[in-house]
Order: sequence, then C-alpha cells, then structure tokens
Amino acid sequence: MLIREIETKHILTHSKLPGLGYSINPYVGCQHACVYCYARFMKRFTSHNEPWGQFVDAKINVTDVFGADILKVKPGEGAFIGSVTDAYQPVEARYKLTRSLLECLTNLPPNLFHEGFAVSILTKSDLVLRDLDVLKRLEKISVGFSIAMMNEKACRFFEPRCVPIRQRLAALKTLREAGIRTYAFISPILPGITDLPSIFAALEGKVEYVCGETLNLRCGNLAETLRAASLWNEELRPLFEQNTRSLNYWKSVERQFYELAKKHAIPVNGFFHHIASETY
Repeated sequence: MLIREIETKHILTHSKLPGLGYSINPYVGCQHACVYCYARFMKRFTSHNEPWGQFVDAKINVTDVFGADILKVKPGEGAFIGSVTDAYQPVEARYKLTRSLLECLTNLPPNLFHEGFAVSILTKSDLVLRDLDVLKRLEKISVGFSIAMMNEKACRFFEPRCVPIRQRLAALKTLREAGIRTYAFISPILPGITDLPSIFAALEGKVEYVCGETLNLRCGNLAETLRAASLWNEELRPLFEQNTRSLNYWKSVERQFYELAKKHAIPVNGFFHHIASETY
C-alpha cells in the first residue's frame, strides 16, 4: 500500500447531490479496495500506476484551505463527505483529516449563514464512532453506511478490506442511539448476491431512511467485478452477467426495494439506476 502526502488547492468541490451542493474528499484513493468501486475513475487524475485500492493520497492541508472554501457556500447548502473516497478508511486513524474538517465545521462563527451547515457522511467503517463527540456538536449531520450484501464470506471477495457487516450495523445502532441521524445506502445491488429482504430486516430500527443503487459498470470495474463473482460462485456468473444488462431485472429489483421499505416502515430517499454500457 502506497500512502503519500499531498496538498490541495480546495477541499470543497461542487456537487450535483440534491440538497447539499458540495462534496468533501480528504483522500484520493481508498484502502478498502472494493472491486466494484465506481470511484476508480479518479486514478486518471493522479500519477499512480498502482492498481485501485493500492494507493492513498492524504490531503494534509485540508484545514488550511477550508477557511477560504467555506466562504463560497451559499445559505442552505451543505456538503457530502466521501463521494469518491471513504473518509474513514484505515489511514484516517493516522491522519485524522476527516476529524479535523468536522472540527472546522463546529467552529464556524454562529453569526455566519453557515450555522446549521448540512453535512452527510457515507462510509463503510465504524471508525466514524471515534468522532461521535464532534458529530454531536453539528446541528445538521447524517451518517450513512454502504451495505451491498449480508454474507460476510462474500464480502471478502467484493470488499476485501472493509469492516464486517455486523460492525457496520452495530455502528448504525450506536449512532442512532446517540441522536445522530442515520441512513443506509444499499449499494451496489449485485445480482444473486445482494439479499434485499435480509438487509432491510437488519436495518429496521437502525436508520431513518435508505437509498438504493444498481451496479455501475461504467468505471472500468467490469473485469474485477466479474472475477469476484466467479470466485465467490462460478455457477452464479452467467446469471450475474445476464441480469446486469437487463432493464427488466433492475425494474423488478426497484419494485422489491420499495415493497420491502414499506414493509419495514423505512422511508426511501432515492433509487439510482445505472444501465451497463460495456459489452461482455
């Protein structure tokens, strides 16, 4: 794993995410090395030759540029932390860049329009619990966990360096009990692997809402995703390939998603489709 320190000109970048307006990514790259990760496109903006998941650049001057960046924000806007990286990947335990940024947000002068600046964090790591003291001081904060499957053995093929699902669920429970708004991002939905009924059952009482997303194969992740599917279950691969290309399949998944959400009384805050554009 190559870890290097870099400096950035900005830490707030424009985002099209509804209700937020900006994204914050304290790192480039991700140690979790999820085979299906859509963020691997970020590699083209770096000088790295290492495979995705084998490098991380830490933006060590994030707090220095934050002050100037926050002045660009308009009333009612907010930020999403972790759009193309996991802000709580293992290297965060060393650099504490995410924590530093959260502390910057808590220290904004109350007379500025940034009071109540909305922040949404998405992670796969229970390291976020380390910062519970800071999170409690933010007026508008939500923390979500990505969950694509419940089978821990399957996770080793698709999410080789992520914390176990049981730890993510436990972290959601802890955050919810601490008064933090929580959500789950069921993503990516993998044909034959993502067991929606078991996921919704596990989330009941732990989240305020859920989002869903189909598998995105537009980012150069096809070969590794198929390889992982084959390693997990060789007999699964033909159906996996067929369904990823089927609009009817994804429509049926979306129907099931909303039905399960209704059954478990969990509001849905979006279901995002990605039609595969690559040819097998």
